[in-house]
Amino acid sequence: MLEKKYRGIIGLDLDGTLLDPDKVLRPETRRSLEKAIAAGYCIVPVTGRPFGGLPAALMEIRGIRYAVTANGAAIYRIDDFTGGRWHTIHEDMLADEKVLEILDFLAPYHVIPDCMVEGHGTMPAWGYEAIGQMGIAPPMAAYLRSDRRFVPDLKEFVRQHSGRVCKLTVDFFMKDGGAALKESLRGPLCAMGDLNVVSGGAHNLEITNRTAAKGLGILTLARLLDVDPGRTMACGDDGNDLDMIRRAAFGVAMANAAAEVRQQADYVTDSNERNGAGKAIEYFMELMDR
Repeated sequence: MLEKKYRGIIGLDLDGTLLDPDKVLRPETRRSLEKAIAAGYCIVPVTGRPFGGLPAALMEIRGIRYAVTANGAAIYRIDDFTGGRWHTIHEDMLADEKVLEILDFLAPYHVIPDCMVEGHGTMPAWGYEAIGQMGIAPPMAAYLRSDRRFVPDLKEFVRQHSGRVCKLTVDFFMKDGGAALKESLRGPLCAMGDLNVVSGGAHNLEITNRTAAKGLGILTLARLLDVDPGRTMACGDDGNDLDMIRRAAFGVAMANAAAEVRQQADYVTDSNERNGAGKAIEYFMELMDR
């Protein structure tokens, strides 16, 4: 049974938002999270990462009980993150045929495909070494290497895990024309059907069903927890955060956010180097108390 006791929901992106550039949850940000939990708010990581990529330093905070992952394609209730006690309360899986079609389409291009299956990202075996050639920041490269599974044949892996791919990410090589290739592939991928194709960072495109998006994930959780949608906040920095910034009652962009995200937000907070997420949480709680 899910709790129905929260004063509101605060949905927070991780990379570029809640975590600093070194992928660290800073003490002052943690204090803001704990203050909101104590005040009766549901703090929810809302991320493009799979469940296995949730940082332990965040999920071990007492009172964080839910997570929206894979851009809204999978929502979890967490009883004990460290002890492995959690279960899925909502999921929206890509059709196997669509995943295989996308993988076939990507095969001629210099990209790394990454399928999220059962809480983990999964890359072809050659991707482990190739991550170091993508031109991304070392903390991001370290995260990808530590979280991903690497398999000999990604298409065969998908076939063996039928109906279990919730998101497919395309990683680009930024020092080898990746930015231009990314933009050239966005349109053809969007044309493949009922898909959301968004950017979760300069180096990638993230693909889910059209019915799976971060904002839809927050509203789904609000419905399950009987929380008024008018008492929802979302905070993010990149293209995959636009859906939740638009749909939440109070949409917040980080100072380090992409220009489009800042333009569509209700409020722009400080950067992820200066506890911007924590400051936004404090401001939202003040608004709700007025």
